[in-house]
Amino acid sequence: MIPVLLLLLHGDDAAMELSYFWAAVLLALTPVLILGGIGIWLARKMWKERREANAEPNAERGMRNAE
Repeated sequence: MIPVLLLLLHGDDAAMELSYFWAAVLLALTPVLILGGIGIWLARKMWKERREANAEPNAERGMRNAE
């Protein structure tokens, strides 16, 4: 019933259909981009911390061997 009423209100307006399409695309992509960006940021932070944690013991071992 509601889609029929919307069709009567808007008629066959291509510009309105295009605006509905882009609104739907933005509604779908916004959370994906935000949550994906946060996920990538956290993954890079974790990899950096692991790389630094693995590098510190090796540096100390190298100094001990040099002495």
